[in-house]
Amino acid sequence: MSLSKNLSRLSHLLALSVSLTLVAGSVSAQTKWVATWATAPEPLVSGQSGFNPPSIGLANNSVRQELRVSIGGDSLRMRFSNEYTNVPVKINGANISIVSTGPGFIDTTTIRNFQFGGQDSITMPANAYVWSDPLAFPLTPGMKVEITLWFGAGAPPAGSYPGMTVHRGSRTIARILAGNHLRDPNFTGYVTTSQPQGSFVISSIEVRAPQTAGAVAILGNSITDGLGVSAESFTRWTDALTTNLLAHTKTSQVGVLNSGIGAGNLVSGGVSTPGLQRYKRDLFDHSGVKWIMILLAVNDIGNTSCSMTTSNNVIAAYTTIADSAHARGIKVYGATLTPFGGNSYYSTNSESCRQRINTWVRTTALSSGKYDAVVDFDKLLRIAAPGDTTRMQATYYNDGLHPNIAGYAFMGNSVDTNLFIEGATSIKTESGSTTGKASGFSVRFVSSRTGANARLRFVLPQAASVSWSLYSTQGRQVAASTPRRFEAGEQVLELQTAKLPRGVYGFDLKAGAYTASRKVVVTGQ
Repeated sequence: MSLSKNLSRLSHLLALSVSLTLVAGSVSAQTKWVATWATAPEPLVSGQSGFNPPSIGLANNSVRQELRVSIGGDSLRMRFSNEYTNVPVKINGANISIVSTGPGFIDTTTIRNFQFGGQDSITMPANAYVWSDPLAFPLTPGMKVEITLWFGAGAPPAGSYPGMTVHRGSRTIARILAGNHLRDPNFTGYVTTSQPQGSFVISSIEVRAPQTAGAVAILGNSITDGLGVSAESFTRWTDALTTNLLAHTKTSQVGVLNSGIGAGNLVSGGVSTPGLQRYKRDLFDHSGVKWIMILLAVNDIGNTSCSMTTSNNVIAAYTTIADSAHARGIKVYGATLTPFGGNSYYSTNSESCRQRINTWVRTTALSSGKYDAVVDFDKLLRIAAPGDTTRMQATYYNDGLHPNIAGYAFMGNSVDTNLFIEGATSIKTESGSTTGKASGFSVRFVSSRTGANARLRFVLPQAASVSWSLYSTQGRQVAASTPRRFEAGEQVLELQTAKLPRGVYGFDLKAGAYTASRKVVVTGQ
């Protein structure tokens, strides 16, 4: 990068820091920046997946783009990305407003202009992103807003096609008008891209939120990106999760960040940047992230002659991402790969790969501590045995690979919101032992809370009759369960800990001929 570009970036950062300093005095010390919306930027090349800009181009023209946030706040800032563009791109002006009635319609009384270092315009450096200054705006939870930009030099002019930083599968419409239309109440007569479900340069929004707030960032492909949903219907599975989290007091300050890229791979290849190369940006470069979820790799195994090497590479990538998250104090939730019987991806090889990966996710990932919990989307969507477990249930079937709208809703509604609750009573596990004759039997407890009771997640390598007992330090049994049969994989127990005094207890989990004993600590956090 040239000296002039470095100086330009430094100048912008200094201006931004001054602006932040001025605002800081009016922002409560009880709040912090937390991401409320995000998308995964990607490069745009000519003809890629049918996403082409209109003939009028973007230079000196206006673009209006709708989005739906998760958590709210009274102050926000926005990131605009030029990361995949090899030339500087000027934004002559940009604003945010509340959606009104009709496509591209806004309530003009709600327009607030973004500034950049105190200026209305900014030239984004090549291969970089910029932040707006903090902006007072009454953003309510789940609000739909429009972002309107007026591009200048560097954006694709009419008849040309340089690269541009986009998100192809935003499931929203980029409405484009020639000239400056920043304050137009509607975009009547707009034109759009050849595949009218993408966005340009908008990357993320962060809000001032309580210190207890946090966000979950989700790494995925077109299933997370919501292929098949109508534009601006906001019916992806992450939208359903957002609605559920906002509906409950204890999770109403959890932001949801969708970093799915359609046709994207995890390890290498695919359309756009593989997950292993983009995960740090898309999972960790957002303020307030406390949890991540990984639902990515179906394209790795469906686009290749899948082998043991393929599945091993996927598992190694999962491990790398999990270790990186844990090093940052972030919890990791894995998800099983959903069935694709009936789709062109299906073969005996690809299905064997999927099963190997899902077995690792359900068992080894949990017992080794790589994953803190697992969301079993495969078990949720597939046809139950003795039926064809390689296929989705008819109720949720779209093209064999992607769920339909009901399937997306079922996925989002089925994610345990207790995974995102902090505080209340919890159980922490310490050292212990496992007895039994069969090798490979292991149990790992992962604490989660629901109300005032503790939920413990454990892993069984095989089906077994399970019972548990909780003892005081004097050896007195204080709680116990009756035997119950559990299948292999991740399972959940709820312990009635609300009335237990804080302190140290012994815990025995018996599964068939094996017993796992742990010392646990009941705490209030």
